[in-house]
Amino acid sequence: MTDPATPGYRALFRHPVASRLLIARGISEVGDFVGLAALLLLAYDQTDSVLGPAAVYAARTLPALLVATVFSGWLDVPARRTMLVGLSLAGAALIAVPVVVPEPLPAIVAAGLLGAVRAGYSSVHVAVTAEAVAAPLRLPLFGLSAFANQSGQVVGLVAGASMTVALGPRTALVIDLVSFLLAAVVLAGLPVGRQESRGPRPPATAGLRIIAGHPVLRGVALLTVTTALSGALPETLAPDLTGGAWRPVLLAASSFGGAVFVLVVGRRSWLARIAGQVLATRALGTAFLLAGLLVVIGAPLWALAVANALIGAGGGWLIGAQATFARLAPRERMGQVEATMVAGNIMLSGVGIFLLGGTAALFGPAAAYLAAGLLLLVVGLFTRLDRIPEPA
Repeated sequence: MTDPATPGYRALFRHPVASRLLIARGISEVGDFVGLAALLLLAYDQTDSVLGPAAVYAARTLPALLVATVFSGWLDVPARRTMLVGLSLAGAALIAVPVVVPEPLPAIVAAGLLGAVRAGYSSVHVAVTAEAVAAPLRLPLFGLSAFANQSGQVVGLVAGASMTVALGPRTALVIDLVSFLLAAVVLAGLPVGRQESRGPRPPATAGLRIIAGHPVLRGVALLTVTTALSGALPETLAPDLTGGAWRPVLLAASSFGGAVFVLVVGRRSWLARIAGQVLATRALGTAFLLAGLLVVIGAPLWALAVANALIGAGGGWLIGAQATFARLAPRERMGQVEATMVAGNIMLSGVGIFLLGGTAALFGPAAAYLAAGLLLLVVGLFTRLDRIPEPA
C-alpha cells in the first residue's frame, strides 16, 4: 500500500521532466551494465585473477575525483539539459575505444573516464530533480531511478555476460554505445525552463564545505561513503566463486535484490527519515556477514545468490540519502554538492573494492565479505541518532 505522504509512481510519468529523466535512465542503465559485464569478464579472462575486475572498478577513482574537485564548479554553470546530452554523447565516444580495441588496457582506461562521465551525469540528474521536480515526487523519482539502475544491472549483467561468453565482448560494448546515443535523444527533449540564478562559479571545494557544515548532510554522507566502499563486492567476487551457468546469476543477484527493495520502499516515506537510513545501513552490514559465513561453510550457490540479493536490498537505502540531499542542499549548488558525493562514492568504491579484492585474492572471498560487513556494522552501530538532527 502506498504511503499517504508520498505520491505513487504514476504521477511521475505525467510530469514533463521526471518522465524523460526516467526513460533516459532506463535506456542508459541497461546499456551501461551490458557494457560493464563485458569489461569485467574481459579483464578477468585475460588476467585470470579477481584483480582484473577490481582494476576496472578502481580505474574510475582519479577521473571521478577530478570531477568532484577541479571541475565540480562547472556542473552548475551551463544549462542542465545541455550538460546531460553532452555527457551522454561523451559516454558513447568513450565506450567506442574498447569496441575498436577489446583488450584489458583500453577497457580499464575507458572504465576510468566513464567513471568521470557517470559522476557528472548523476550529479546533474539530481540537480535537475531538485530544481524542476516538486519535493513530494522526489523520493518516488529516486526510487524508480534506482529501480531502473538495479533492474538494468540484472538484465544488463546477465545479457552482457552471456553475450560476452558466447560472442565476445565487442557486441555487448556496441549495445552500450547505442544506449548512450538513445539516451541523448530522449534528454534533448527536456522542456527548457527558466534557469535559476546561480551566481559566479564557486570554488572547487564548495560542495565539500556545504556538506561538512551541515550536521544532517555530514552524518548521512558518512553512512553513504561507508556503503560505497563495498557496494560492488558481490559482482567482483562472482567470477572467482563460480563459473558456467551460475556466474551470471551471482553477478546479477545483488542488483535483483536492490531493484525489488527500491521499488517497494520508493513510495514510502520512512526511508526519507534519518532513523530509517541508519537502520538500513546496519541491515546491510548483517547481510555481508551472512554471505561471508555461507562461503565459509561451503553453502550451495543458490544460498549465496540469496545473500547477494539481500546485500543489494540493503544498499537500496541510498535513495533516502539522495532525497535528504535534494531537500537540504542549496538548489543553486545541487550539482556540485551531488558531484562531491557521487565522486566520493566512486573514489571510495574503487579504493575499497581494490582493497577487498586484494583481501579476497590473499585470504579468500569469505574474508572480503566479512571485512565489509564488520565495517558497515561498526559505522552503523556507532552512528548516534541524537547527533544527526532529524529535519522537519
